[in-house]
Amino acid sequence: MVTHAYLKYAMALLMEENNLLKEGDVTFVHIKREINNGLNAFSVEPRENYIGKSEVKFYFVNKQNKAPQFIFLSPNAIATEMNAGNLYKAANKISEIDSNLVLEKKDKVTQSQIPTVGEFCSFSDTGNIGRGKPEASNLDICLGLITSTTPLKPCLQYMSGSNGKITTDNVCLIPDLDIPNLIDFIKLFKRLRIQRLSDLMVGKVEIIKGKKSDTYKPKRPKLFNGNFPNAPRSSALGAIALLGAIGEMVKEQDVSKLALRVLESFKEHNFYAFKYGDAKVFNFNHHIINLAEKSHLRSVIDSLYYVTLYNQGMRRVDNIEYQKFDLFASRFLQLFNKPAFKDFLVFRAEYPSELEILLKTYFIHMEHINQEIVQSAKELGRWLNSVAYQVSKTEIKDNSKQDKEDQRKAKAKVLVELESSIFASKSADALIAHTIARAGRLSATDAPAEASLFMEKVVSGEVSLEQAKNLLIAFSRLKSTFHKDDAVTTENPEEVVNEKLGLDYSNI
Repeated sequence: MVTHAYLKYAMALLMEENNLLKEGDVTFVHIKREINNGLNAFSVEPRENYIGKSEVKFYFVNKQNKAPQFIFLSPNAIATEMNAGNLYKAANKISEIDSNLVLEKKDKVTQSQIPTVGEFCSFSDTGNIGRGKPEASNLDICLGLITSTTPLKPCLQYMSGSNGKITTDNVCLIPDLDIPNLIDFIKLFKRLRIQRLSDLMVGKVEIIKGKKSDTYKPKRPKLFNGNFPNAPRSSALGAIALLGAIGEMVKEQDVSKLALRVLESFKEHNFYAFKYGDAKVFNFNHHIINLAEKSHLRSVIDSLYYVTLYNQGMRRVDNIEYQKFDLFASRFLQLFNKPAFKDFLVFRAEYPSELEILLKTYFIHMEHINQEIVQSAKELGRWLNSVAYQVSKTEIKDNSKQDKEDQRKAKAKVLVELESSIFASKSADALIAHTIARAGRLSATDAPAEASLFMEKVVSGEVSLEQAKNLLIAFSRLKSTFHKDDAVTTENPEEVVNEKLGLDYSNI
């Protein structure tokens, strides 16, 4: 019986694709066919002439990647650009076998076949570790090759960078479930993947102006953001975005029960993010899975891209602070505990209104604060955000030359001042008195009556000072639905995605 998550996925895929009931029913014929399917999606290249066009359609090809010729390694090939040839050769070697392969026979296994295999995996009787390749059965090697190449698994190209240098890794997301639940997951993912595959196979064409003529350079298609619907604009959110995409399937009547069954199977089970030479393990908090089951998670994830850091302004893909924020936002959504929330709150930012349900879910279920108190705190926070908005509007009215970015900065300045006042409060009485007095002087308005319950519970001590501060800060950052137009949106999000895919790593 196969137990390793990476190999188990391939076994479940073989059983699903061939309608098999037992692992023992898998034959070399099934294996060879699935490896061929993976090879047929090993790379992508433009399927039409792109000269003079702004975008081009791509298709899968059974070719080794050659980025300078715009034959890009598919995100489902778990290898690096430089060593993908080893994976391609290893898969082709199995594909070209005419006779029946003895699946039980042992052979050397390499990292190209199974990406988590290490070179220093040779052990002696004395306990010394030596340099050498471990052995595995031909069955395990073939299963590794299937998972490493198949397009029928969630995958994306993960981007990270510092000091202006961008690095990329092909990453696949594999749940560590038993075979029956894995088969359910694969059935649902096949449905997910096919929904928007044609849209994902479109890439932008960069136009390079020349003295005599222009040069046209196709960029990687949207597929590299993720091979599932509503893939994240930030690769750091890839795993949680997959959960959100599955949650959206609950709305579809013919697969609703399957989607709910798959989401339930994630509880108490780990996920793995596999890339060449590494694997990271994580899981999803029950309350986040519940948000997915109610089809709320996707809008939360999408809105995270529109969070505006106070001191950074408009989001850009090469902005390290936004990369850090995305990492900690992803960590908060996955762990959904107090330490992760505190790390998330450290980034001073204004949130889209769609994050309200996330904040309420956290405070009610993880901090165990009464729902009515949370709602009352939300009303006080909404007032604080509105005060900052009105102050920024007044400043713009006084100086017509100021634009939206200046308004954003003015509003952020007020919000920072209010947050500082909240942080500095040494007692519950001081928190309420100083915050309301400061906001009241700025706006010449009174706090809403709906906030009275929160204030009473804070003063009485039913809500701790730390909780009160976190509630106020979190909800004051929440953009009011009445003021959604005060965000700076000079950069089209779709253009940001394409800029991300158009960085100069395409000729690696």
